[in-house]
Amino acid sequence: MTVEIASFCGIKIYAQLSNRVTFFNSPYPAHFEHKAVDIYPFSHDAPSPVEGKVTYIYEFTAPRTKQFQMLTKEYLIAIETPVTSEYFVRILHVKPIVKVGDCVKVGQILGEMVKNGHFDSWTDRHMHVEIRPRDNLIRARGGMPIYASLKWEKFYGMLPASSFQGKVIVQRPNYTLLKGPIARMGLFSGLPVTVGKGVGILDGGLPHYGFGGVLARGKVEIGDPVYIDGVRIGHVTNIYSDGFARFEVEPFSVKLDNFIMKGISCYMGLSGDFMWKLIPQDGRKMSLKDKASVIICPQGQALS
Repeated sequence: MTVEIASFCGIKIYAQLSNRVTFFNSPYPAHFEHKAVDIYPFSHDAPSPVEGKVTYIYEFTAPRTKQFQMLTKEYLIAIETPVTSEYFVRILHVKPIVKVGDCVKVGQILGEMVKNGHFDSWTDRHMHVEIRPRDNLIRARGGMPIYASLKWEKFYGMLPASSFQGKVIVQRPNYTLLKGPIARMGLFSGLPVTVGKGVGILDGGLPHYGFGGVLARGKVEIGDPVYIDGVRIGHVTNIYSDGFARFEVEPFSVKLDNFIMKGISCYMGLSGDFMWKLIPQDGRKMSLKDKASVIICPQGQALS
């Protein structure tokens, strides 16, 4: 089943209910500016997030990084929707099987998702989706605002917790997934926080990217603090009309059992399911039991 997750100027972006999505969990400018959404399917196939006609395909070389020291390929697919010819939907990280001129439906496979030098080591394969003016498809910047499709339903779920025992679901060299406190607002579910005098759902890579987003239920003002339980993790710097607020991260520490972590990689689920994703320090090998303790605290306290 596909659901609408975001829109701009009548162009609607869809994802499958089994997918994860994020608007702010990336270091790149489009996410900082709330002008992109990443969609994480659970296979390597990339289902089209829109209906329309493939108008442009571009292959280029991704940057070298510590993880990708060999040259790797990157791909751009542009789709013109029936809504307007003024803006195209730009999709990255998908090696296309479609061709220019093909008409695609929502959910039709565009190709295979790839990993390359644009990815951090802990980042899973995904589609990066933007809406661009038709004459500005290549530049790194230039996207249009993307608004989360949020029906103003009741916020429900667990209250934020800065210390808990979680069931370890997946343990990999670059990240650990475990069950923890979860909240839901409309379509989106994720890590619960408080912002200002209200509650919200966290979206972002913290503290390592330096910023994040909160999908907030109540009124938010510039400067409002963001907390996980009683631990202050940032303050609001921008407010958007779709219910999101961007915040600047303030120093805090994350500990998983006896291991000091690099941070939390927060996305949002669509089916009511969500797992905490914790990132280890570079090169740190960990061995965890079926359950592990998570502690979030002001920077330095986790070392004691």
